[in-house]
Order: sequence, then structure tokens, then C-alpha cells
Amino acid sequence: MWKKLLADLQLSILMLVGGMSSFIIAAFSVYRFQNGNVKVGLLDAIITLAMVGTLLYAWRSARNAERAGRFMVLVHAAGAIASSELLGVTGAFWMYLAIVVNCFITTNLRYATGANILMLLVIAFLGHSFDSTAQQLSFLATSGLLTLFSYIIADRLSQQQLILKQQASIDPLTGALNRRRMQEEMHLAIEEFTRSQMPMAIILMDLDDFKNVNDRHGHEAGDDVLAGFADMVRGHTRQIDRFFRYGGEEFLMLAKGLSPEEAQHLAEKIRSQAESVLTGKHGRVTVSAGVAGAQTGESCMQWVARADAALYVAKQSGRNRVHLAD
Repeated sequence: MWKKLLADLQLSILMLVGGMSSFIIAAFSVYRFQNGNVKVGLLDAIITLAMVGTLLYAWRSARNAERAGRFMVLVHAAGAIASSELLGVTGAFWMYLAIVVNCFITTNLRYATGANILMLLVIAFLGHSFDSTAQQLSFLATSGLLTLFSYIIADRLSQQQLILKQQASIDPLTGALNRRRMQEEMHLAIEEFTRSQMPMAIILMDLDDFKNVNDRHGHEAGDDVLAGFADMVRGHTRQIDRFFRYGGEEFLMLAKGLSPEEAQHLAEKIRSQAESVLTGKHGRVTVSAGVAGAQTGESCMQWVARADAALYVAKQSGRNRVHLAD
């Protein structure tokens, strides 16, 4: 449980905020019923049930978190509007909490800010919460400033999160995604394959005799070869594909929508181009590759292991060739 929350910031914020809000609103619901305020108590109960249901939906899959967050924004806005109508100025106070929370439970800040602005305009001009124009203007000024500040803070947090995520996911030398990111993407690919049966394949590539480049020409030359190879492979990578540095001089491409035979053909293109492109003062560098298509009931480790076995066959068969796993 904790591992899942730590791995997904949006889900953790959603669960924390939603869980605490549900608990507090549920307590208010009980308080309203005990004091005979059935309408407001029923409203609080409905909001609590909607929030709990949304949290359960988000917990089922990481892909549900964004949808759940957007729905929670609507629940907060509708709840604040209804509370202000039933409780007057006292109910309008819930709107301030909704403004702040809405900016952090969805990655779409424009959506959250639009909902916030619509919410405060409805409360200010269409509702019946305020006794005077002074109250109305004061409400608009404070809620407007809070909306602006919440947007700025959430936007900066989102940008910093994106930078940190990129730094944690990208190999600095080659620009390829790193092995940590590979594990995440491979798990998602297996889930997608299991659900849709869309063909998928991986190409595990290794630069032949790369150690000789470092030994004879130095690590700087070796780094140039690795970076040059990564740039070349990216020219064959579609937007839906993923390209990773598997380790050292090994790279892995996740080719979505390609059959094993189509991935083998792609690997041959890469091998052929590498043979002509990766030539310089360090001599000629060739590439061997193993290709494996996704299979039902197989784990990420088993999938990669089959590609690795195919790569081993390519190496043992003389290098500078591609082998397709059984």
C-alpha cells in the first residue's frame, strides 16, 4: 500500500485529501442529523459517499487517478455551492477549502481553475448567502486571490515534479530512459497486452566488443559511441515506442503494436545502419540484437530473459546479427 502511494504523487495527494475530507464531512453529517438538520446532513452524506466511491475507483488503477481527480473537483464545487445555499455564509466557508484542494488533485490546472471560478461566481451572484453588497465583494476579492495563489503554487509544484521525474527517468549520457523507468513501462505494457492483446515486442541490443573501444581509445570515445548509437536508434523510434539504456552498452526498445517478425525487421534496420554509422577513429562498432514478442501469462523478467537468450544466440553465431526468440 505505502509503496503504491509513494510511487504516485497524484494518487497519494488524492487519497490523503479525499480520505481526510471524507472523514470530516462524514462527522459533520452525523452532527447535522443529531441536531435535526436533515437536509444538510443528507447532503454531507451524499458528498461523503461520492468521495469514497471516487477514491476506490482511483485505487483500482494508477490510470484512474486523473479521472478520479477531475470528478472530485466537480464534487467539491457542487458540494460548496449546495452548502452555501443551505447554510448561508457559514456554508460558503467550505468553498475556500475546495479552491485549494481542487488545484492539487488533478494535473489539469485549467480544468480545476475553471471549476473554481465557476463555483465562486455561482455562489456570489446566483446564490443567496450574502446579506449585503459589501459581503459579496469581500467574498469575491478573497476567493479570487486564493484562486490565483493556489494556481501559482500548484503550477510551480507541477513543474518541479516534472523536472524531478525527468531527472530520475533519463540516462544523462545517452538521453535514453533508464532501467528504473523501463520496469515501470514494461509492467504497463504487459497490462495493456493482457487487456487488449495488441502485439508487442522488445529488442535487446548490445554493442559488440565495446570494451575494446574503451581500452584502446578511452572512455570519452566510448561515451561518444554510446551517445551516437542512442541518437541513431531514436530515429527509428515512434512516439508510442520506448527506448531504454538497459545497462553499460546494452539498450532495449519496447515496440508497441509490432509483431515479433516486424520487430525483427526493425532490429535488422538498426543493425545495418549501426554498421555504417558507428565508424570513426575508434574503428567499426557493430550491434547484435535479440527480439522477443510478448506472451500471455509472462512476467517482465521472463519476457526480457527470452530476449536476452536470443541476444546470446546472436552473439554466439558471430555477432553483428539479429536473432528472434522462439
